[in-house]
Amino acid sequence: MRKVFLFLSICLFLSCTTEEYESGDGEMSYLRADFVMAYAGADKSIVSAVTDEGEQLTWSKGFAPKWAERADTTYRALLYYNKVEGKVDPVSIVSVSVPRVRKMSEVKDKVYTDPVVFESAWKSANNSFINLGLQLKTGTPTVIDAKQVIGMLCDTIIQREDGSKEVALRLYHHQNNVPEYYSANLYVSIPFDRLPCDIQNGDEVSITINTYKGEVKKEFSY
Repeated sequence: MRKVFLFLSICLFLSCTTEEYESGDGEMSYLRADFVMAYAGADKSIVSAVTDEGEQLTWSKGFAPKWAERADTTYRALLYYNKVEGKVDPVSIVSVSVPRVRKMSEVKDKVYTDPVVFESAWKSANNSFINLGLQLKTGTPTVIDAKQVIGMLCDTIIQREDGSKEVALRLYHHQNNVPEYYSANLYVSIPFDRLPCDIQNGDEVSITINTYKGEVKKEFSY
């Protein structure tokens, strides 16, 4: 049975890993990039994917990125591929973090909102995810096993008089003694159906992100 594997926290050095399949940067390349739900078969190889636009992508030869650790599992990912005359030729695939959204009351320790570099935020075409494009400052840790942690917290849920809701989320980020020497890309997807309340038409979800230039707030209607 297929199942979605949701990451509770991510190690920067794993989340930003790209698994090359074959070169796709030639002169006649038709390189595309899509956020997908990618399916890993019995041997953990990625054998197919569905884009946020609902397009089914299949290819003849599977490939197994290191982060796909479970068989018969569906992963959120960013797929780079060539498509010529309907034939899909995968180039590389990047894991996309899907953190569990926790209520603020569930956090027993300090709430970390260390800054990140904000690049973009958008709602998926299938109305299933809010996607974030971020950069994390990183470097070689001097503390053994130090790794950054990314998560998502729910600040408040406000019920409006008309019955709709306002859901306020906040990005959790713990730098955790990792040096800030250079930037590494990170993509995060928040599923609407994994929020700590039922989302219906007319509801609004906001995400507040602490950046090196101050807080950024993005709002989305469901």
